[in-house]
Amino acid sequence: MKKFLIFIFLISLINSSAFGRSTGCKEGNCENGFGKWIYTDKTTYEGEWVATKKEGQGVETWPNGYIYKGEFKNSQWSGKGVLTFPDGSTYDGEWSKGFMNGQGTFTWADGKQKSGTWVNGKLQE
Repeated sequence: MKKFLIFIFLISLINSSAFGRSTGCKEGNCENGFGKWIYTDKTTYEGEWVATKKEGQGVETWPNGYIYKGEFKNSQWSGKGVLTFPDGSTYDGEWSKGFMNGQGTFTWADGKQKSGTWVNGKLQE
């Protein structure tokens, strides 16, 4: 059940991030370089940009306490990254097109861990 809830949350996070109206670049170069973009919902992205897309290393922070630090490709979480949840839980591993895909470890706030191969946000058991 927890995996399903995590999956649903990630989908809503990605959708709200992708479709939120932006207020624009507040620092640096958000076209080709390093810059900080703030959205109307106060979500921020600070990192590398190529052709006005999140590309390379960056940090996305939501006002509700979620933080993603890692790689972006075509403005999506892709590559290695860490998602931190407000309760202190984390997923540290591989991402593709915004989903946990590949090797990774989910660590609950109490220290319990699940490691393995993830496909589209679900741990393969």
